[in-house]
Amino acid sequence: MQASARTDVGLVRSVNEDDYLVGEGIFAVADGLGGHEAGEIASQMAIRILKEFKPPEDGDPGVALAEALEGINRAIYRRSVDDPSCEGMGTTLTVLLIAGDRAYIGHVGDSRAYLVRENKIYRLTEDHSIVGELIRMGMLSEPEARAHPQRNLLTRAIGTQPDVEIEVGYCKLAGHDRFLLCTDGLSGAVDDGEILKVMISASDPKSAVDQLVELAMRGGGHDNITAVAVFLDLP
Repeated sequence: MQASARTDVGLVRSVNEDDYLVGEGIFAVADGLGGHEAGEIASQMAIRILKEFKPPEDGDPGVALAEALEGINRAIYRRSVDDPSCEGMGTTLTVLLIAGDRAYIGHVGDSRAYLVRENKIYRLTEDHSIVGELIRMGMLSEPEARAHPQRNLLTRAIGTQPDVEIEVGYCKLAGHDRFLLCTDGLSGAVDDGEILKVMISASDPKSAVDQLVELAMRGGGHDNITAVAVFLDLP
């Protein structure tokens, strides 16, 4: 297994409120939200706490991952209540956990997880956002969503409420699977077809994230951009 990550402030924002994790079998991206520097604090808190997570030797890794994300939510919410400068802060959080022969995804917000397998791309997460809901109801197309004035409004985030519904799923691993985690600075500027081309053609994860971030920059770089690519090489 090989993995690489890249983050960039983009061409418009002055502060990078994204953060990421590349660990031993666990990977994540987080996109902070909130005024001043609060978004940056929320995303950094999420990743810092997640670094301490260890999948259980016995029991369900998916359940343990959900419990970990619930704990992160409570910690960030408490900080937002106790510290006036952090009031209203939150973050997206999308996590990939490789455990045994499965990939587990824990997710809240509109950052995304993709799987590329046998030259096809699969979106493993749903966007917890206003435009995501409109797309699922058939009221908005993907291209229309990219320019929608409410495209950045989330329906669910880590840390904005005392409790949050965690989306958790899994898939069985197959040889040569390639995973991508990314914030909406990438997925909002680069469509799934372009992502697929890069993920298939890239020789390694570093090449993949470098190419994808550059594509997002060429697409305007209107937001912070973060990508984590994980390439498996199973027998």
